[in-house]
Amino acid sequence: MRMRNPLLSAVVLLAVVVPGGASPRTSTVEYTPPAQPGDIYTVIDFARSGGTAEATTIAEAMGNRHREMTVVPHVYCEHTSPTGVVVRFRHYAADSEPLTVTTTGRFVRGPYQGGLPAEAMHRCYQVVS
Repeated sequence: MRMRNPLLSAVVLLAVVVPGGASPRTSTVEYTPPAQPGDIYTVIDFARSGGTAEATTIAEAMGNRHREMTVVPHVYCEHTSPTGVVVRFRHYAADSEPLTVTTTGRFVRGPYQGGLPAEAMHRCYQVVS
């Protein structure tokens, strides 16, 4: 009977820890743009593991337009912070179709329609379209 309790505790601990480490954490935001064409920008910091920036997946969906990309940090920025991606999504129509952005990274600035964000000038941020 005494042996059973430690074994049960170990099994419960593994059941909690293993699923959390098996899949990457994702974050999602939804943005409804104004009913006019323009550029929509989102600023995302790279996912990190042990303090090192790592490849980050970004998925965007707006109506029937879908795009997924994986962005790898520059080697000279892997160990610095901040480091990330400025994503540009073109809003072609004069409608208010919601944009959904999902990433394995961390949102620094959620989607907005307007001018290029200041992060685009930082050497450790990559601008992708």
